[in-house]
Amino acid sequence: MSEQDSGAVPTITDQAELETLREGIDDPIVLKDQLRKEADARRQLTARAKKAEEELKALKTQAIKAEPVTSSSPDSKPYQINDEVVDLRLDGYSKAEVEWIMQNGGRKALEDKTSYTAIAINAKREQQRAEEAASQTTNTAGLSELERKYTTEQLANMSVKELEAILPRIS
Repeated sequence: MSEQDSGAVPTITDQAELETLREGIDDPIVLKDQLRKEADARRQLTARAKKAEEELKALKTQAIKAEPVTSSSPDSKPYQINDEVVDLRLDGYSKAEVEWIMQNGGRKALEDKTSYTAIAINAKREQQRAEEAASQTTNTAGLSELERKYTTEQLANMSVKELEAILPRIS
């Protein structure tokens, strides 16, 4: 087998290697024979490495073809549609409420009006409605009767005659 057949080209020439060989050997024939053996060993090693790389590449492509492609990260969960969760969301419950309901008995616990889950959800919803209603009212403690009856915008849009009719007369 020659160097051209295997595709390996020596990176160091024979002359350069002769100069750097061990000092105990003076016979050029022995040195050339040793260089030839080393070059053959390098060619064989290179050929074996290339063959191993090709086999590895072939095995990888076979493994990729054999396995179905599933890209799943360790944190991702399989996507499931739970009918009960969807129904609760459609019934107007928030995500947090649905999560809490599912942890405490699900829809069956809500249907039983005496269960703690149904009582707790109803109490929470009542409290939210009361807080929303309280936040929508305005404080009218320091306003006059006229200011409580009409908004500033309504008063600004009234004509002088209308204002004279509604304003109290001071005698």
